[in-house]
Formats: sequence, C-alpha cells, structure tokens
Amino acid sequence: MSFIRALKNLGMLGLGLLIPLSVAAKTFSDVPTYHKYWLAISQLSDLGVVDGYPDGSFHPEQTISRAEAAKLLVSSIKSDEFIRKAASSFVKSGFSSPFSDVSFNEWFGPYVVMAKQYGMADGYPDGSFKPGNTINFAEGLKMILQSYGADVQSERFVERSLLYVKGHEWFAPYFNYAYNHNLINTDKFYHPAQLMTRGEFAEILYRLKTIKEKGLRQFPVNQTSFSNEYTITIPRLGIVNVDVSFANPYDSAGALGTLKGGMGHYLSPPGGGGKMVLFGHSSGYSWDNSSYKHLLRQIDRLEIGDFIYINYQERGYIYQVRNKDILPAGQLNTVMTDYGYEEMAMYTCWPPDSISQRYVVYAARL
Repeated sequence: MSFIRALKNLGMLGLGLLIPLSVAAKTFSDVPTYHKYWLAISQLSDLGVVDGYPDGSFHPEQTISRAEAAKLLVSSIKSDEFIRKAASSFVKSGFSSPFSDVSFNEWFGPYVVMAKQYGMADGYPDGSFKPGNTINFAEGLKMILQSYGADVQSERFVERSLLYVKGHEWFAPYFNYAYNHNLINTDKFYHPAQLMTRGEFAEILYRLKTIKEKGLRQFPVNQTSFSNEYTITIPRLGIVNVDVSFANPYDSAGALGTLKGGMGHYLSPPGGGGKMVLFGHSSGYSWDNSSYKHLLRQIDRLEIGDFIYINYQERGYIYQVRNKDILPAGQLNTVMTDYGYEEMAMYTCWPPDSISQRYVVYAARL
C-alpha cells in the first residue's frame, strides 16, 4: 500500500493509536538552567519534540542515533495528532516499512518512515536504515537543513579556519549555511566527522526552527553559556574531537587515569598565554582497556606545518606544528618548562610499546 493512501486513511482512525500525545514540558536532571543547551532543550520539550529517559535525565552529551534524529525532526514539524494517527494507519492499512531493519513494532518505526517520505532522512543502498548508528556533524546538518527546506545552494561558499571544510565537499553547503545563519557556534571549531550529540542536535534544530518561524536571517544569539568542554582534533592522525582532561603533574597515577578518556593536559590552559603540555598513550598497556591506549601511536606522522585544533570553553584554537624531537624519558622536564609565551608541547612514550623515550611535537598558536 502506498504512503499517500495510508495518510488518506488518517481521518478514519481514532482508537488504538501507537504513539501517545505529549504531556506537559519536562525538566531534566542533567540539564540545569545554566547548561549551554538548556534553552533549546526546554523549548523543544515544551513543544513535545524532545524526550528524556525514565530516570528523568536527557543525556545532552551522549551521541545521537539516526532513529533519535528522525524522531526529533518529525516531531518538530508534524503535530502529535498527525504522528499518532499516521502510526496507527501504517499498521492497520498493511503499509510495509521501506527499510529492512525498521519495523513498526519499534518505537522509532513510524518516525523513520515519515522522515523518509518527507525527505528528512535517507537509507542505505542495501535497503537498511541502521537506526542505532550514530551521526556525525555532516550528516546531522544535512538532515536538519533538508527537513526545513533550507536553500543551502543559494549562498556563496567561504572557507573558514574554524571549519574543516573545503568547497568541493558534499557537506560544504550545509556547514556554510549553518555558519551564515548562526545555527552553530561560529567561535568553535567543527570537523564534519565529529559525532553529533543529543544536545547539539537539539540546539541546531531549535535555532533553525526559530529563524524559520520568525522570518529571521540569523539566529539572534551567537554565544552559548559557559561549558567545560575541552576537545582536540588532529586531522593528520585521524583524531577527531577527542576529550582532553587537566591533570596534576605531581600525581602520576591520576594523570594516567585521565588517559582512559582521551588525552591529558598539564600547565596553562588553551588561550592562557603560557606553555600547555598535552600527552597521550602510544603503547597498548595490558592494564589499559580503554579506546585511547594507542591514540598517539602514529605521532611521528605529524609534519611541520600540520594543524592541531582545540575547542575549549566554547572557543576554538588553532595550533601549527613547528618542531619535533625525541628525548630520553628522564629529560621530560625540559618539555614542561614554561618560557612565558603560548606554546603547545604534545608527547607520548616512544617507540610504541616502550617507555624509554618520549616523542615530542611542538606547535605554536596561530
């Protein structure tokens, strides 16, 4: 049965609907009023667009799945009444899912089907949708902008240092539009492959929905609330948006602990005007079962002139590699010396699977 015919049956249905109407807006335990996405999440909650988890949380820093993205997009454009009737119509009329891995028995089934039919999301060549897969920024921007019919091709593309995007790439128009209309924080760095979080998706969706409904050229506020976000991207090494945590140089055990979540940081913060020292694993220690135990295993591939990008407290910083060195492990104190100007030193044990030396990369802020 066709999708159009299924929708024509909506008026004939009233009972046994699969998706309940939304109730009053929720507050979420992990989205306080000072959270950078509080306004977007609270406003979308008022409209019944976003939902949380049974424990009252929202998990704004958690990556968003394709199924969750489809739900948010459909709910932001179609009314609850329309969605719940469509869901029931699909089942009652025998309309089959266009995707091999999407069933109407799943909570996301009707949303995914409607997202497909209304041009909000596409599937894969093998006939699947992969509802549990995460989405990156390039995919997320495309889904949101095409859902609202944004004319992304009408604006001249401009390369920007904080966007890792070239004009010939398929996602360039989406990043360009998002930047021009303040849908993203124009003070931060973005890489198309960085995974999008639930909070980020909600924020961009809220901003676009606002400018479309109010007829604005841009979202009126280009600043977000304070956050402790600290991430690093090193394109040459395939490192994208990895978390960085501050560590105490006099607490070696604690410093090693930070590496289970990404990279560690000593001394001055980014933009602080002094020496900043970053460090990460290159060796697969038996005691470390984290995803980052080989993070800097190929640090020697970095070349003079390569760029390192950092997001810290909602601002983007760019550093350029200026020098490289290999030092005995006992001479690491020279790396920690602050000479009174802003410089990055990044090191790891060397060679891989050894602790006898340290490979050090030096970079200057641009």
